[in-house]
Amino acid sequence: MSNRELSSIKNTPDTGGDESIDILVLEDNDNERRSIVAALENAIPEVRIASTSNGEDALDFLFARGAFTAREGEDPPKLILMDLEMPGTNGFSVLAQIRSFEPEVALTLAPVVIFSDSQSAGDIRESYRCGANSYIMKPLSFPDFQAVVEAVGQYWMAHNRAS
Repeated sequence: MSNRELSSIKNTPDTGGDESIDILVLEDNDNERRSIVAALENAIPEVRIASTSNGEDALDFLFARGAFTAREGEDPPKLILMDLEMPGTNGFSVLAQIRSFEPEVALTLAPVVIFSDSQSAGDIRESYRCGANSYIMKPLSFPDFQAVVEAVGQYWMAHNRAS
């Protein structure tokens, strides 16, 4: 399966669980979402990415419900990279729902990195309180934005050891 937005994945045939998603990107800004996916693909060529612009689709994907019931039993993404400000269900709500299970549930253990424009100390504290593994402020320049996304992807996918 190639990297695509969740709206496209909804119509993808069941792959038998052999092509699970490595990274889920939640970003409501279309240009930023495409830039994040492109930077991750550049940094990690074999990465499998799903992306969405809203929390509701992301939660349906993560919890294998609605259009994503075929994902039942699949491993959660190895990384969830998300913005806080999204229409509908915001990042805090998504994060709280991901972390609402017992610690032994695989989704609860999936790393969540907040990638936000917000410099608010309150947003940073609330992100960690809700269970974020990292909080990164989006750089203003495009080259810095790309470099940070590539570094985040490489760290979580190639260098971090979960167990």
